[in-house]
Amino acid sequence: MKKFNILLISIFTALSAMADGQIRWLETKADFGAFDEDTGAVSTVFRFVNDTNEPVAIIAANASCGCTAPIYSREPVAVGDTAKIEVRYDPAGRPGRFEKFVSVRTSADDTKTKLIVRGVVVGSESSVGARYPVAVGPISLKRGAVMLGKIKSGHAKMEFLDGYNRAHDSISPTVEGLPKYLEVTTVPRRVAPGEQVQFNFYFRADRCPQWGIVTDSVTIIPDPAASDRIVLPVVAIIEEDFSRLTPGQMKNAPEAALDTDRVILDAEGKGSIHLTNRGKDPLKIRRIYTQDAGLEVDTKSDSVKKGKSAEITVTATPEALAKGINARATIITNDPSNPTITFRIVAEPK
Repeated sequence: MKKFNILLISIFTALSAMADGQIRWLETKADFGAFDEDTGAVSTVFRFVNDTNEPVAIIAANASCGCTAPIYSREPVAVGDTAKIEVRYDPAGRPGRFEKFVSVRTSADDTKTKLIVRGVVVGSESSVGARYPVAVGPISLKRGAVMLGKIKSGHAKMEFLDGYNRAHDSISPTVEGLPKYLEVTTVPRRVAPGEQVQFNFYFRADRCPQWGIVTDSVTIIPDPAASDRIVLPVVAIIEEDFSRLTPGQMKNAPEAALDTDRVILDAEGKGSIHLTNRGKDPLKIRRIYTQDAGLEVDTKSDSVKKGKSAEITVTATPEALAKGINARATIITNDPSNPTITFRIVAEPK
């Protein structure tokens, strides 16, 4: 008899649960895929079936941000009927991947149901252009050059350049024409529509043969299938690392000094300046250069002994001389106190 009563109670409990029922969501996630920002707001509809034994109403629906808006009716839904809630997403000013949610609470249950919308916004020309002004085919870059700044000799430095895929297809950017001292990786290797890409530039000064300003360039190919190319300047300044010099070495270090701060070219476009070593150890001339076209600076010496001087010659082309010259030249040495010295080069127009 006791076992029979337990069986009846179990059956009654099961029937009661079936009678009470619950709401049944037909979907809780929606993916808009990739779409243009200029398309405007996009929306989708989520539905649930009222499997309870009484009318059910949506009490509240709260979005995770202001760009996402739930639209619904508060009217009760009859038993067996289907309720709808529209979720709208506004992509204006929001290029890139997104995932937003709406928390829904009904009169049938105190717990909340999370509805998720996701997708990728392919930015408009104005929106993308403000963040990534350098456009090359399907890709836009944040800057048109990579400036690494100062790097100590024997050291390395990394600089990042952000890009954006404004196409509707995935792309696989590559970088060509790398000098031996520069390495570049792209993350990710394959970039989905509306997604960002990062170019990681790794400059190894121990592999660079130059001192001072080093200007080179690389070529970014947005995708093997694209014909577009961009030549990207890469600039760094290589400085000697004097941090390991002992007090004794600093005391005996070379000291560079010029006999004047300018070279006035003669009628033939020639002139000279003298570099003197006022220190004790030999003064090593790392590099002499000017970035002005039509000028050449040079010396026959790459090392200057204590108390001695080296002549630095300056020669201008006739074309540069005819226009007049007001330029600067740079001397880089192993003087730890003053490793970089500049002087002016001037000439009246002919």
